[in-house]
Amino acid sequence: MRMTVAISFARAATLLSFVLFSACSAPSGPVTQTREFPFAKTSLTLYDHAEDATFAACFDRIETILHKFNMHSSDSEISAVNRAAGTGAVPVSEDLQEALRQGLQLASLTDGLFDPTVGPLVKLWGIGSDKAHVPAQEQIRSALRLVGWRDVILDERAKTVALRRPGMTLDFGALLKGFAAVETGRILSSHGVRSAVVDVGGSILALGSRPDGAPWRIGIQKPDAPTGVSLGVVEVRDEVVNTSGSYEQFFVSRGRRYQHILDPRTGYPVDDGVVSATVISNRLRNADGPTLSIMALGVERGLAFAKQLGVDTVILDSHRVIHMTPGASQRFTLLDQTCSVAAP
Repeated sequence: MRMTVAISFARAATLLSFVLFSACSAPSGPVTQTREFPFAKTSLTLYDHAEDATFAACFDRIETILHKFNMHSSDSEISAVNRAAGTGAVPVSEDLQEALRQGLQLASLTDGLFDPTVGPLVKLWGIGSDKAHVPAQEQIRSALRLVGWRDVILDERAKTVALRRPGMTLDFGALLKGFAAVETGRILSSHGVRSAVVDVGGSILALGSRPDGAPWRIGIQKPDAPTGVSLGVVEVRDEVVNTSGSYEQFFVSRGRRYQHILDPRTGYPVDDGVVSATVISNRLRNADGPTLSIMALGVERGLAFAKQLGVDTVILDSHRVIHMTPGASQRFTLLDQTCSVAAP
């Protein structure tokens, strides 16, 4: 079964989660700085080594990544690859190579469930923009012909990328925020920071543990509730947390709700009973792609996929039942009593 996760670059913050701070903090207190980047409001909270130079290095790195992967910017690196589709290979940076390696690996592991060439479908539907609409069937068929991860050629020796067919489009919307969060963690560690929380447009990196040695407590957004209202809380140490939900970006047409994850078997949004999925993984692993993949796989296959990847997941289904991998169940606390937890 082939499915493709299609996620708009301009979608709302993936996680809509927050750190639940206790009364205990570092002696001098945490220092937070925030930047408004296109598509990714970013905040860094450092509990040690909170020098301006450290913040500046992190924000510069995030801005560089977001620009390189911005398919809507004519001078971005990914746009250069897309313009050359069907004509030849384009030299690319290590950043783009690494992000593409991540996307192609997920595509291979999921038999196309995750596909970094979803751009034509994403653009056609326009979900998350004021142009969202249900396309004509012929338009969907035409877009589907331009989706295919196997037609991406990554030459790691020559450091080039080529798209075999004209009109193909790389879209890293489901990778870039998590990629930026992981890279920010590397910079913080190189500056000696031991305790910090990074939020890149909803992709959360919790570096180390709290200054008192306790785990970070990350709230998972309750669907269709005001921002900051938690479904539950997960405890993490030196990990990344990412959530995606069908409630994030959608539109309603003729009484039917269409969400942002697309199925290339039909070209229509996925409707598999998953309301939200949260992925927890070590801080050197981008959790964005796995989260969207689990959303599209459904509950049972999503749980199996998480175990295959070696990540933890918390899945909320349309019946308000929560399903978890064993590791997640040991550190998840349910706060929304209208939900129940599935038996192991």
